[in-house]
Amino acid sequence: MAIEDIPREAIQAVAALLQQTLPDSLLWLTAFARRTLEYVFAPILDHGGRYPWFGLVAALGIAACAFLFDRTRPKGGGIRGFLPFCFPPAIWRSQSAWVDLKVGFFNYFLFGGGALNVTWRFTTALFASWITVMLTAGFGPIAHHASWGPVSIVLFALAISMASDFGYFLFHWLAHVFPPLWAIHKLHHSAEVMTPLTAARVHALEHPITGPFMALTTGVLVGPLLYLYGGETTVPTIFGLDMAGAMFFLLGHNLHHSHVWVYFGPIIGRVIVSPAQHQIHHSCLPRHLDKNFAEHWAFWDTIFGTLYLPQGRETLTLGLAGYSEQPHTGVLAANIRPVVDSVITSVRMVRRGMAWLRRWREPDAGLDGSLIAPNAPDPGQGFAHPPGPGR
Repeated sequence: MAIEDIPREAIQAVAALLQQTLPDSLLWLTAFARRTLEYVFAPILDHGGRYPWFGLVAALGIAACAFLFDRTRPKGGGIRGFLPFCFPPAIWRSQSAWVDLKVGFFNYFLFGGGALNVTWRFTTALFASWITVMLTAGFGPIAHHASWGPVSIVLFALAISMASDFGYFLFHWLAHVFPPLWAIHKLHHSAEVMTPLTAARVHALEHPITGPFMALTTGVLVGPLLYLYGGETTVPTIFGLDMAGAMFFLLGHNLHHSHVWVYFGPIIGRVIVSPAQHQIHHSCLPRHLDKNFAEHWAFWDTIFGTLYLPQGRETLTLGLAGYSEQPHTGVLAANIRPVVDSVITSVRMVRRGMAWLRRWREPDAGLDGSLIAPNAPDPGQGFAHPPGPGR
């Protein structure tokens, strides 16, 4: 029996028991209990999710190493010192951490089945097939396809990971510079402390937006490879997860959203994103803003000039710059306010664009459409890049 079969059978047994004992008016509790237990056992049941069990074990081991080599902690302590180091009550009992948990559960329970995934058709297979068809139409079919071998399959798996991460990089950068998207994404950055649960502090509308970005960049890579190689191949897996994804979890991906400082150094840090580099991305200090957008492969930040490498351990200030109060105090505010802010920001951008269009067509019209004197000060002067909310 596989390890994931144990909780799966236990969940089915609980659901069957509830279905037999509950009256018809309370049968909805069966579905609720099933979804709740699936959420609790997700590290075992869902290897492709945010918290695979081997990733959590690796994160715990890396955190233990960070504890042992932490020169700032008092000597000794053993397990009694490690537990508060790894799970400090001030962080895990904070209001921000509770919002992380509530948002993650809310998204999993209501949208875990893809209820908001309106872009599900825009997959890597779709873009790759389009490109393959276009290449075949333009250059004709290849008479002798290249053959897949162990080396080419491993390189293929790594290339897919890099291409997918480039799509995430593009979305992530756009989510910081395009105000309507930032209104949605800032829920994630409003966390004032970080635990692994912060990774799930993401608005449900982000998923149908992020997916097509990653599918497009991956499809652009896969399409030509399928045209050249033909046939089918399989990506190597570790613990049921693709090779590259498993590698990053084993390198401590679950510590990216945590207080545990783990930095791989300036050489590896230019290639692979360390937990410290992503923690810096969440800092709202001026020197850290809009840095380290990549999720796994740091060379995308290196190429596009957004890489920030620390010189040593740095003090970070988490949360949103420019906000005197937390805008996402609960699960309702976390889900409703980003949508409202995004709509308001979009309307303002459309009105501003229409005003500039009227001004371009009628040079004597003001930004609000009213006429102005020819020698009056330009109301649009210095308005090329209006200040946005703190990130």
